[in-house]
Amino acid sequence: MRRFLPVVLAVCVALSTASAQGKTPEAKAHFRAGVQAFNEGELDKARRYLESAAEQGLSSRSLSYNLGVVYYKLGLYEKAEKTFRQLIPTRQKALAYYNIGLTALARENQPEAAAAFREVLASDPDDNLISLATRQLERLDLKAARPVAGKRWAGLISVGGGYEDNVALFPDTAPEQLDSGFIEALAAASYYLYGDAMAGLRSDLKLFSRQYPSEHDFDLQVIQAETRWLQQTAPGQISVGLGGDYIWRDRRTRELRARLTAGITTRSCPGPGSRCVIKAEAAEIFPEPGFEAYQGQMYRLDAQYRIRPGNWSGKLRYRAEYNDRDNLDTENEFFSVSPERHGLDASVGYGLTNKLTVEAGAGFRFSYYRTPHQLRIPEGTLTIRREDKRYTLSVGTTYRFSARTSLSVDLDRTDNDSNIDRYRYDRHTATASVAVRF
Repeated sequence: MRRFLPVVLAVCVALSTASAQGKTPEAKAHFRAGVQAFNEGELDKARRYLESAAEQGLSSRSLSYNLGVVYYKLGLYEKAEKTFRQLIPTRQKALAYYNIGLTALARENQPEAAAAFREVLASDPDDNLISLATRQLERLDLKAARPVAGKRWAGLISVGGGYEDNVALFPDTAPEQLDSGFIEALAAASYYLYGDAMAGLRSDLKLFSRQYPSEHDFDLQVIQAETRWLQQTAPGQISVGLGGDYIWRDRRTRELRARLTAGITTRSCPGPGSRCVIKAEAAEIFPEPGFEAYQGQMYRLDAQYRIRPGNWSGKLRYRAEYNDRDNLDTENEFFSVSPERHGLDASVGYGLTNKLTVEAGAGFRFSYYRTPHQLRIPEGTLTIRREDKRYTLSVGTTYRFSARTSLSVDLDRTDNDSNIDRYRYDRHTATASVAVRF
């Protein structure tokens, strides 16, 4: 059991004090002193400071986690369990149950521990907690209890709508822009064909549709399917998979894609509640007649760093893309559709309450087209290598009615600054959606 305890303790103890919402500066100071005392191995001192912070009205998930861990380390298992149970109504429900399971094991109450670990699996946890809880159940020789409802599969349905003020991405110099409302839907499902998150074969299916009732030329539908082998290793969870995409535009088939993917997810990166993800993808594109210029290969690299200190969350993401397409060569002009791209996005979120979260983000993407365009202009032919700089801003909020149902409202702005006038545009989008998880 103690092989897995440090994984959870690292999350619990290192949580930032930034999320603590106290009634007095003294309470916050006692909270910080309690965390410092714990890090120095002074458990009794840590307990006094953290209990003092709670008595003075300080209330946060960080305080509950840290105080629960201190109680556990001191052998006060009933107090530890009671403290961890305060977190069940929050987004850390799965982690709370895992800690409760550990306290039950420490009290040699195996049936209660097994019940807690099964609650972890039923609480939509991340893959790391699935692995830990599954292994604890295996150690308790309760494999027969594992295949209960919701353990081998997960699903999501989201339905929403919104408004775009530049659907066609007309340039800034255009006399007018085409705006429209839209309706969109997303359905996703994952199922373990064999094994589980420790070592298993998982199938993923996603369907996305966006319809513009007044502008069907811009309707978009996408089906994505992938089968991946997942393996838990010492560095983290690795995956290798094969997949395919089927894309429609204006209710007509646009292209097919065959994808080879690989990735690794690890929690051994610095920071409280952190996670690092690296993914690589290689795709072969098979366009339908009329879109032959897009035939070729696309390669992507995606690196993410996520952190969750208390009520805060943050994400930093870098994406690189390389395209080798046939390009579009007409009788009078030549257009490159083979860009190299580099993008950086950052976002930060804050849980105002256990149900309401706000988030803001910003991003930048640079696109460089290796083969120069050849464009007809009044003076003759212009040969120019296209370069785009795209800037994005976003704000949003999510309200969780329950652990499975939520409402999101998002506002986004995109500005594309290109050295070719016809590709310079800006767009504003507002979206509201309801999501249900299974």
